Amino acid sequence: MMPRCVQTCAWGGGSIINALALGVGASFPISLKVNAEVCEGELKVISDAPVDLGPMYRAAEELSARFKLGGFSVKFWGDLPTAGGLKSSSAAVNAMIMGLNELFGLGLNPLDVARLNAEISKKVGISVTGAFDDAVASALGEAWLTDNNGRALLRRLDVAGDVVVLIPPWGKGRGKVEEMRAVAGAVRAAVLYALRGDWKSAMVINAISYGFALGYDPTPTLIALKMGAIGGVSGTGPSHVFITDEPNGLKTRLSQFGQTIVATIPAGPCVT
Repeated sequence: MMPRCVQTCAWGGGSIINALALGVGASFPISLKVNAEVCEGELKVISDAPVDLGPMYRAAEELSARFKLGGFSVKFWGDLPTAGGLKSSSAAVNAMIMGLNELFGLGLNPLDVARLNAEISKKVGISVTGAFDDAVASALGEAWLTDNNGRALLRRLDVAGDVVVLIPPWGKGRGKVEEMRAVAGAVRAAVLYALRGDWKSAMVINAISYGFALGYDPTPTLIALKMGAIGGVSGTGPSHVFITDEPNGLKTRLSQFGQTIVATIPAGPCVT
């Protein structure tokens, strides 16, 4: 008898406010996704996408034990690059939890999925903060400002426009937590703007602050800002994400700095 299987998907995303400095973050979904096929059977994690299998296996072990499932298999694929900053880990864990929810009738809603994702991701070392803001954007297909320590929603953000993703050839920035926390004053200002609903000002402050702290070349961000786009480094990079009304023109201008991808901002959860 063939094992029962289900297929699910979850969105990638971009940062409005990185939560590392203050524990408060905001992210928005992008229309690049991770798919998962979850099947009954022994515990196994495989991938046709560049997903880091070690942390995903630890997350699968934790979920299997949490719900007393006795094991399951999960296979990942999709068009979301694992390029640092595009929320691929949050998307993969979300897709896995959604598959388990459907296959075993766990009774979770999308916000439950995001909260469980944040808890598991922090416990198994996928994320320092649990990345609740990333998990929410990925699972709900909505942009939210969140308290990542309390896993609470603070304000929904009306983020609109097309997206240009820049994946530069250079590696991650300095990435030390103490350097990122040194820009907490600027990030606090970004949070205040986001609480008022002004996600554009918040995103610019965040991008410039973390870009400086991480040592990234500011030229792509300056070019994008001059063209009326909003954005910069996403997460701790090296990927940069920009929201724009002129995606093709911005894609052309930024292509000198690395791979560029045009995407959209979804208006709801990913559906297979």
